[in-house]
Amino acid sequence: MFVHGREAYRRNSMLILYNFYKNVMYVTAQYFFGFFSAFSGQPLYEPMIYQLYNITMTSVPIMFYSLFDFEYEKDSENSYASSRKHYFMKHPHLYKIGLNSECFGIGHYLKWVLYGLFHAFLIYRFNF
Repeated sequence: MFVHGREAYRRNSMLILYNFYKNVMYVTAQYFFGFFSAFSGQPLYEPMIYQLYNITMTSVPIMFYSLFDFEYEKDSENSYASSRKHYFMKHPHLYKIGLNSECFGIGHYLKWVLYGLFHAFLIYRFNF
């Protein structure tokens, strides 16, 4: 039970931070474009591109991450779930990531938002 809770915390933290990053990056580029267009209401993106972006950048990375995320390699002689359980039981200090907020906290949030702002600025500047 603890193994699944630790891994769920780690994966959910990354998912939440990624969604904040994705939305900040997307909306901020439109905000920068507003200064260029004198806030005339001219859209930066086509509505179809907007929907395709949300579908692909929300679903595809999450599915890829959930399928191929292995923090610790499995043993060749045991099944995956069994070897992970034994590995985590032998190393109980690995469970402290939730107590110490190693995957999610205000520092992580601010870092991802700043990444989103920076990447939005780069997207805006490369397009104009």
